[in-house]
Amino acid sequence: MSLLEACKWLEASWLGTAIRESKWGFALIEMVHLLALALLGGALLITGLRVWGFLFKEQRPGAITRDLGWLLVGSFAAMLVSGILLFADGPLRYFGNAAFRVKLLLIVGAATTGLLTHLLGVRGQIGQSASTVMKAMALLSCTLWLGAGIAGRVIGVL
Repeated sequence: MSLLEACKWLEASWLGTAIRESKWGFALIEMVHLLALALLGGALLITGLRVWGFLFKEQRPGAITRDLGWLLVGSFAAMLVSGILLFADGPLRYFGNAAFRVKLLLIVGAATTGLLTHLLGVRGQIGQSASTVMKAMALLSCTLWLGAGIAGRVIGVL
């Protein structure tokens, strides 16, 4: 089954039809998606500001990363599930959309970078100051997530 055929199948499925025909379905799912994005962005900003030494200087960067880990994972999971449901509303609209494809690539890069940053911070149990590599990875992760959010906004324009 090709990707195009899978998109056609999903659009015709009960899930795609239910979301498309629901009066408030898409809006509610999008609200969850944006709330999860805000939570993820806030947790990433706090983590990044600590790694860069601007916030919570008395705590190890790994401790902040560990403490916010549940929020990062939970908000990412909520974004993933709600994103799949939003996609099910009209997969053929997204199939050829360049901004959608860029968004997916940025999300993969951001999630990978975030996971590596987390592993460096928590597993590595770094001291009071973060290494240059961890600072660069935290900045890259925040930048990739910001790019994914911008690409998400551009989807509706293209």
